[in-house]
Amino acid sequence: MTTCILRASLTQVESTLRQAIALIGYRPQKAALFIKPNLSNAGPPGQGLYTDPLIVEALVRIFDTHEVVIGEGCVVGRSAAIAFQGTAYADLATHPRVSLLDLDEVKRYAAQWDFGVMRLPELLLSHEYINVAKMKTHIQTGVSLSLKNQKGLLLPVDKKRFHRKGLHSRIRALGSLVQPDLIIVDGIVALEGNGPWRFGTPVDMNLLIVGDDMVEVDNVCREIMGFAPEEAPHIPPMDELHTLGLPIEEVRRKFILDFPGYFTYHNLYEHINDSCSGCNISIYHAMKQLRSSWWGRVRFQLHAGRQRTDIIMGHPEKLPPNHGRIICLGDCTRLFAREHNLTFVAGCPPDPENLVRIF
Repeated sequence: MTTCILRASLTQVESTLRQAIALIGYRPQKAALFIKPNLSNAGPPGQGLYTDPLIVEALVRIFDTHEVVIGEGCVVGRSAAIAFQGTAYADLATHPRVSLLDLDEVKRYAAQWDFGVMRLPELLLSHEYINVAKMKTHIQTGVSLSLKNQKGLLLPVDKKRFHRKGLHSRIRALGSLVQPDLIIVDGIVALEGNGPWRFGTPVDMNLLIVGDDMVEVDNVCREIMGFAPEEAPHIPPMDELHTLGLPIEEVRRKFILDFPGYFTYHNLYEHINDSCSGCNISIYHAMKQLRSSWWGRVRFQLHAGRQRTDIIMGHPEKLPPNHGRIICLGDCTRLFAREHNLTFVAGCPPDPENLVRIF
């Protein structure tokens, strides 16, 4: 196990990657590569939201005799095809050796693991697997690195199950089941704050972290980000880390993460708990629909603009303090809504139309 830490910029990413790959002694053993970036949704470039496509493009040039599949399975409720088109990843598909795949639509094999049977992409068997993660904070797991990035390998039904049954333990178990041949963490523009998406803040770290063991790579990155092991419980802690290049102490920067347990929009409070992205996206579409008409904007102002409204998702343990009107969103909240006699919107994920009707 060896992890390499190097300074990097997007203009020099290929030369830096070549140096890191040579330092750890990596050589592909298969004729085709499966590259799994972190691209959970479409979004603006340069904000630390997803793996920069220039890094994947550099890998295509470095391994210039290999066929390359770039595959991703987006968050529940989003399409990888749309995410590819909404970013520069779509441009990579014009290369004759490169194809883009939505992992929700690929052939799968049954693998035994700690929790029964998991259906995983057959690409993991036929291709050299390269995990290209992003250095980000995450409101549910503390950090999002290579172990967390593997959640994109799952079918939507399993992504939901991970949240319902124990996110940390299942991410660890998936890491034992599936081991990449090469791990790269894009820390050129990282993300701190209430990540992993739009409430985070970009950070210029100018780093690439490259290694051959996910647990070590993630521990190195966690240390660089200034998080204690208990703050990222899905990463098995290690007593000793073997690094090349820059020392951790030289590049360490304490990342901010101060999530209070909810997001706010005017007087609307979104309580995430252990919910998956499906409920969040239902709220997004419901709010978009309300804002699209004069009457919808009036309804929102009457019900959530002037008075507090709390939308609860996942498996809450208690009522929010100082709450206003409460809406329980999604099937995970069914028992909680019944116990406290609260408004309940069913679905996994819920239909945004049903949430709109509540306002």
